[in-house]
Amino acid sequence: MRLAARIAIAGAALAALAVPALASGQGAAPTLRAVSGSSFPDRQYVLGLPDPTPLEPGQVSVTENGAPVVALSVEAAGGKASGVVLLIDASNSMKGAPIEGAMAAARAFMANRKPDLPVAVLYFHPSVRILSPFTTDQADLEASVAKAPKTAEGTHIYEALTLAAKLAREEQLERTTVVLLSDGANYDTSALSIQDALSAAKEANLRVISIGLRSDQYTPTTLQTLARETQGQYLESASPKALAPIYAELGERLSNEYVITYRSLLPPQRKAVVRATVPGFPPATTTYTTPALDLSPRGTFERSWIDDAILSPWLMLFVVVAALALAAFAVLSLVEVRSRSLKRRMAQYVSVPTEEESRLRRAEVAALLAAEAERRFGGTRWWQSFVRDVDLGGFRASATTLVGWTIVGGLAASLMSAILLRSLAGLLIGLAAPFVTRFLVSRRVTKQRAAFAEQLPDNLDVIAGALRTGHSIMGALSVMVESADEPSRSEFRRVLQDEQLGVPLDDALMVMARRMQSQDAEQVAMVMRLQREAGGNTAEVLDRVAETVRGRMELRRLVNVLTAQARISRWILTALPIFILVTLALSGGDYLDPLLTTQVGRVFLAIGVVLIVVGSFWIKKIAKLDV
Repeated sequence: MRLAARIAIAGAALAALAVPALASGQGAAPTLRAVSGSSFPDRQYVLGLPDPTPLEPGQVSVTENGAPVVALSVEAAGGKASGVVLLIDASNSMKGAPIEGAMAAARAFMANRKPDLPVAVLYFHPSVRILSPFTTDQADLEASVAKAPKTAEGTHIYEALTLAAKLAREEQLERTTVVLLSDGANYDTSALSIQDALSAAKEANLRVISIGLRSDQYTPTTLQTLARETQGQYLESASPKALAPIYAELGERLSNEYVITYRSLLPPQRKAVVRATVPGFPPATTTYTTPALDLSPRGTFERSWIDDAILSPWLMLFVVVAALALAAFAVLSLVEVRSRSLKRRMAQYVSVPTEEESRLRRAEVAALLAAEAERRFGGTRWWQSFVRDVDLGGFRASATTLVGWTIVGGLAASLMSAILLRSLAGLLIGLAAPFVTRFLVSRRVTKQRAAFAEQLPDNLDVIAGALRTGHSIMGALSVMVESADEPSRSEFRRVLQDEQLGVPLDDALMVMARRMQSQDAEQVAMVMRLQREAGGNTAEVLDRVAETVRGRMELRRLVNVLTAQARISRWILTALPIFILVTLALSGGDYLDPLLTTQVGRVFLAIGVVLIVVGSFWIKKIAKLDV
């Protein structure tokens, strides 16, 4: 009797190995599984029925802790809501009967699935191949699993699961079940890890039902982990022939799943017992705990950089200064007052300027604040130099107007930079506005002086010719002024005005020479002084001066040609580090982090900036020769 009992126990054990481990899915009890990614208070579950039973929303009742739930909806699986991916191991360990049994099981799954349930079929070994993308066409699915694929050495489970997740995302499926079959021999040599595969599965809301086919190399660890981490199920089969019943049962079960959605009314940190009841079946239950309230301090909205900028005290200070500056400039631009200076009043009685020029010289846009600024800064050297350069550059606007526009431009540049850079540090960009204005004025003055130097020899020839025809010195200058171009016309006209006010001609010419920084004009002033003190043939002397000026101009041009390479090298060597820095910053990499985030990097960056500036001015001094 004992021997018979032992034989009976051994037979039962063998039967247990031969029968698929689907105890959890068999029987008359439905299953209830929470969908990963569902958040509180909205809850989502998958209700699986053991038998094919069409359900209507009114046939399902759901309670939490015995109380009915609200906003209950029931949706059948399939369509665009859910799908199934069959992953079949085609490694060399599956060669022969195992791979044939796997394909027969896949055909059994197709025969028992619901017609509107989309299915995709993939097999994997060292690479992953798609036998069929997601489709509901029964003929295409049966053709994809009609014959077994060729086996190869290697088992890339992680790569296959990642590709399945990609297909599910492309198909825009809300839920996907992956039926993964393998003999458990994990020789995954791909670059992906199990964490990569799980991340892709969770992102695509995948559930893995892993089926292990026992073999000599059987290792269930990977299959169990994938099923556990994705809230799936792990099954085992003792033989390839037992796979077909497992897949047939899975096809029926997955086709009889329904998605239940409702809104929970339970308070925080409360254990909930969810019970779903369907007529004709025992109730399905599951539990969860409602999350605690997040009482951490936070604002009513997520503050962005714009909110930080609006609440910053620096922005308030900036707005106050900007408002005052704009108000001052508005008054400066709208109120016109007549200048009461002695020089302005006497200029009204000089007959040389035209009516338009007299009007510009007599009247100037100013205001009470402008007059106060003139009174305060008029005696400073930098303001006198700026006013002189603005006048010399031929600007229509006055120095005060240019300062006002500089303030407006600086404010606008600061605001635009802060918006584009999304940082209050962009407000510092406006500090460059005075330097830009000064650079533009200086550049205009340089062009005016260069034009004056080019025109001077021809103007001297006109003066000499007028002297030979019998004109006096002042008459010859008047003849030259009438035919001269700007800026020579304005400068020599100023000389005539000064002479009419009683200034000696040679002194007026010397003032003009210093304004234009012209050594050639200084020679003309010396000629006029000699003519006033000793007399002589002024026309002949002016001819010699004109020849000397032309010879010096030719020499300057030659020097400019010879130093062109050095000047171009200066700009290239100066701009190249800046270009590289901007390129690295826009590339999106972290190449500049050692320079910008470390103390040593900032020190070396500052040293580099200083060396670039010093080198640029050094090359400028070397390439600049005074002739």
